[in-house]
Amino acid sequence: MNKKLIALAIATLPAVAMADVTIYGRLVGGVERDSIKLNNDGALRNADFSETAAPNKKITQTNVEDYLSWIGFKGQEDLGNGLKAIWQVENYIAIDGTGTTAHSQGTFASRDSFVGLAGNFGKVRLGKLTNAQRDMFDLDVWNNSNGANALDIFKRVAYRPNNSIRYDSPDFAGFSGSLLWGAGENKNAGAATNPSGKSSDVVNAGLNYRNSGFFAQYGYDKRKNAQSPFGNPEGKHATAHTVEAGYGADGLLVSAGFQRTKGYEWSDRAYFNETGGFATGAADNLRTREVALTAAYSIGAWTPKVSLAKGFDQKDVDGKVNDSGYKQYILGVDYSLSKRTKLSAAYGHLSFGENADYAAASGNGPSIDNLLNVKKQSTTSLSVEHWF
Repeated sequence: MNKKLIALAIATLPAVAMADVTIYGRLVGGVERDSIKLNNDGALRNADFSETAAPNKKITQTNVEDYLSWIGFKGQEDLGNGLKAIWQVENYIAIDGTGTTAHSQGTFASRDSFVGLAGNFGKVRLGKLTNAQRDMFDLDVWNNSNGANALDIFKRVAYRPNNSIRYDSPDFAGFSGSLLWGAGENKNAGAATNPSGKSSDVVNAGLNYRNSGFFAQYGYDKRKNAQSPFGNPEGKHATAHTVEAGYGADGLLVSAGFQRTKGYEWSDRAYFNETGGFATGAADNLRTREVALTAAYSIGAWTPKVSLAKGFDQKDVDGKVNDSGYKQYILGVDYSLSKRTKLSAAYGHLSFGENADYAAASGNGPSIDNLLNVKKQSTTSLSVEHWF
């Protein structure tokens, strides 16, 4: 189209349509090498959930990955007396051309998207909204993938519930809080996906403190009547308590976290629950405990960083499940080309007990089979990231 015609079309738009609208986002992609080894009783799980035995199988693959790129649009309107109307629409985009159903890439409003009001009372929003756990992760300084080079296991209850309403308080001398309720809207979904016939609503709360670089954060998340896609008629609740504290200022970041869950195995992702629930451990109240630590320090354009994580042995209705934990470390460095563009290199390693029953995937593409009962996983990556 002629550039003059484009300029003329923009100029004829009403002024109100052009006011207070911001386009922003993040593009990040990389090359990674995954190496995954299964336990003796490991298996490949196909798209139809059938399994094929693969004892002692090792899979190595090189992938070109999108590390959760996205674009957003937001704006506000001054309503007077300190009151504002606020709105936002954010969307995942897969720059490698694949996408993943886990994050609903390729669909509109797949990230935080809402309409609401803000004022001296804080703000109230309705839509698809981040929970307190996803808000807090100063621990997570890594580009995201399905590999071992990100704290994906520790972050598995950090998600964005659909059909949500969230209240955020104003800041009181560094203290703030949030409350979120998400409607499961699956009560009448049918026996195949909701055998209990109960709605999987979400209840989430967060408490935060930040002052002079120091921070402390707590998040509570409860998925009522969590359902398993393999048929869990009991519909028990899945819960998570997450605590994080540390210091971040003058180029230094040190952050430590502790998390306790009920109803989530290491592979269970809370964001799969967005339409009704995927906490497969809820049937026997499976309980987990884990800790994580991240440190980073900027020296000029360079930022070396490290993360450590440990999942202790899980517990079920019969008590402790021996050899069911995990250990993880990630080493990496960022190099800033500008304020908005950087290069990153990382190496991560995960190891699991024989009874951890962890499922992994090599790459974000939907064509890769899931790998069950992983023994070890390592990922090396090089990525470029740009904010706009």
